[in-house]
Order: sequence, then C-alpha cells, then structure tokens
Amino acid sequence: MSDRSRIISVIPVYNGERFICATLDSLASQTIQPDRVIVLDDASTDGTAQLVEMYKPLDCELIRSRQNEGLFRNFNKALSYATGCDYLHYICADDVLLPNFMERMTTALVDAPAPSFSYCLPEFIDKDGNRLDTKPKKKSAAAREVCANMLLAQHSECDSLMLGGVLIKSLGQTCPVTFRTDMPHAADCVFYSDLAKASEQRMAVPEVLLQIRRHPFSMTKRNEENIQSWVLDEWEAIQHAFGLMDQASLPRWLRRQKLRCMFAARSRVKMQQVTGEKPEYARRIFESARPKVPWLHWQLGTITVFLRDLFFGSSLNREQWQ
Repeated sequence: MSDRSRIISVIPVYNGERFICATLDSLASQTIQPDRVIVLDDASTDGTAQLVEMYKPLDCELIRSRQNEGLFRNFNKALSYATGCDYLHYICADDVLLPNFMERMTTALVDAPAPSFSYCLPEFIDKDGNRLDTKPKKKSAAAREVCANMLLAQHSECDSLMLGGVLIKSLGQTCPVTFRTDMPHAADCVFYSDLAKASEQRMAVPEVLLQIRRHPFSMTKRNEENIQSWVLDEWEAIQHAFGLMDQASLPRWLRRQKLRCMFAARSRVKMQQVTGEKPEYARRIFESARPKVPWLHWQLGTITVFLRDLFFGSSLNREQWQ
C-alpha cells in the first residue's frame, strides 16, 4: 500500500493577503479535492500566514520561510513535493481554479506514464474577479496529446503555459526539471520548455479551467520596473525553446527569422505601452532589444505592429491595470 497522496496542491506566496482566500476557496470548491494543500509562505510581512491559519474550509499546511528567497526558489520547493504524490499541482496566490479543474486534469492523465502533464486554457480577471474577456467561453472538448515540438514552438514565441494551469503526473518520482532562479521574468517559459522535452506525454485540455488575476501588484506589472531584464530574459527564453526543437535545416532557418521579427514586434509593443508615461523606459527597451536582431528584422517587427494597430486597433490595453 503506497503512502503517497493522490493529489498535492502547493501555493507559493509572498504578501498574498489580498487574494489568497479566493485561491483557497477555489481549491475547496473542487469536485475532486486535493489530499493536501500546502502554503509556502516566503517570509511574508503582511497578514498572509494569519489568514491561512484561520482558513476553515481546508486543512492547510503552512510552511513559513525565515527569509525571502524569491518566487522561483519557492516554486522549486513546491516541485519537491512531487515525490510524495501521484499528481502535483501548484498555483500563484492570486489566481483561481474553476471547480472541475482537478477532475478534468487528472482524467486527461489517467493512462499516461510518469512524468507527464496536462494543461488547460486560462482566462483573465481583474482585481475584483471580473472577466476581462467578455467573449463567450468556448465549449469544452476532449483532451488530446500534443508533441513536444508543438509546445516548444509555442514557447519559442514566449506564449508560455500558465503557472497554476498545469498538473504534473509524477507517481512519486522527482520532477525532471526545475525553475531557473537567475531569470525572474521568463523562468516559467524556460521551465515549461524543459518540461515539454522531458515528459513522456503532454495532454492539452482545451477548456478554461484557470483564472489569472491582473492587478497592479502582479508579477507582470512589476516587470515594468525591471524593463531591461524583462526584455533580455524573454530573448533568452525564446532562444532556449528554439534550441530544444527538432527541425530540419530549412524550417529551422525560417523559424529563426520569424522569431527575430516576433521579438522585435514584442519589444515595439512594450515601447508603445510606456512611451507616453515613461519615455525613459521605452528608450531602455530599445537599447536592450535592438542589438539582439538584425536591422531588417527590427524593421519588419515595427511594420507588423503598425499593421496590427491599423487593422485591429491599438495593442494597448490599460483598463486591466485600473
């Protein structure tokens, strides 16, 4: 008889008192609840620990660090629990799961060997929990297996899987990869590239089962304060995923040109977002990004953003930060 838990859900958190109860509520509302819910408090200075200790619907295990170690070191602690369960889940302390997350994600992996993982679609909410995308949700469809190259292609374009939207089937094994702690703005993209390559199966669950909260205190918002590091981390994440792909020479050369143009376009969009209020940030983005790609690719990326704005409207969306 195994002593392993079936499902462990871990919440790495630092100063998460604003939203952690909503995250815990979403775990308590699961149609299949995790056997253990572990909160890794990274030396919070607010009331996070007290809220977790007083939370009644779940019997949470609170583990407090004596000093702040940083987001991805804390997520690596979360990964260490893979040896004690069949399925490992982790989620940021400001995000929310839909009630059938665990049921749908474990069902997708029932016949998969370890290590494997399933992942779902996200939607975005504001600080009050209101959906930012008002389009009707897509109907759920059957889970399907995807190849590593498909996910690597996605991550080479910085379209990363979402923290919280992934369930790892470990069957008591050590997680085969860890988060890098030296690139805080794109470590998740690199991690999921490595996980895609190292896993036996990758199951896509084409259903919105995770809500990502956009608010002024989120990691994405804080990236603006470290804009040069953000740009350079994205470039490294793009190159990392591209390097893991298995491709013939010509398709590989063509993808490299596409990624250079895409990086230029992404950098241009970042420049748009800060030019009006923080022109110094825009200059720093340009100085960081421009040397990474040839002049032609930079111009093509600029034209791409111009045409997108012309035909589909401005890429700016400030309302989500209000």
